[in-house]
This record gives sequence, structure tokens and C-alpha cells, in this order.
Amino acid sequence: MNQAFPPIQELLPHRGPAILIDEVLSDSEDSIRVAANINRNHPYFMLGRGVPSWVGIELMAQAVAAHAGLANRRTNTAPRIGMLLGVRSFNTETRYFHEGELLEITSISQFGESGDIAACACTIQCGGKIVAQGTLIIMQTEKQARL
Repeated sequence: MNQAFPPIQELLPHRGPAILIDEVLSDSEDSIRVAANINRNHPYFMLGRGVPSWVGIELMAQAVAAHAGLANRRTNTAPRIGMLLGVRSFNTETRYFHEGELLEITSISQFGESGDIAACACTIQCGGKIVAQGTLIIMQTEKQARL
């Protein structure tokens, strides 16, 4: 686990098997990079196949949520509920993420301010190769999230 960042459980409002990412690898003002290990304990794992690539949309959304969680910690503000409004141009090079793969998910804010509608360009890499990419349209509500 990366000791430079808090555990994912402290950054996301998700609990238990709903948490699909494992740790923050790097973070900046407008981007984040997180890791997800694909193994048999993953809630979407299908024996003999792996995890369907469409789950990558949720991996990307959780990366965005972790970025917001870190921003809240830096500014000492309460986390707010976020919503995924849509996905633009989700493309994948694979049908499944396979057992044993380490995925690196990157999200870069393209536009938007905290509390507004925003767009985040996201990629999923495996072994240094981009295997999925898309743009998430997100929004933070005024309601506080429970962590």
C-alpha cells in the first residue's frame, strides 16, 4: 500500500465489495492515478474470463471520487455526494480485464469547478498500454456524503 496517501476506504463513500480500486498512486490539483488489482475476490470476476471491461466505467468513476476525497482533505471540507451523469466515448481494447492484471486508472479534469458539472478524461492502462478510455461527466451535489 502507498503510505503517501490514506487508504481508499477513507476517501470513498463506498463500503465493502463496492470499492473496486485499491490505492492512490499519485495525485495533483487536476489529476489522479489509482490502481486496481484484478483477482478472484473482485465482485465482478467471472471464472475463466476475468472482469468485464464495462466495469472500467466504475473504476474511472471511483478514481474521480478518490480525487475529490483527497481535495476535501486538503481543504478540510466535508465530502459531498457525487453523481456520474454520463459517459462520452468509452472505448476499450479488451472485453475482459484478466486475473492477475494490475490496472492503472488515470483521471484528468478537463473543465468544471467544484460543485458544478465537470468532465474528466480517463484512461485505464495495463502493462503500460491503454486498454480503455473515456470521458466522464460528473457533478457534486450540495449534500454531504457519509464516509
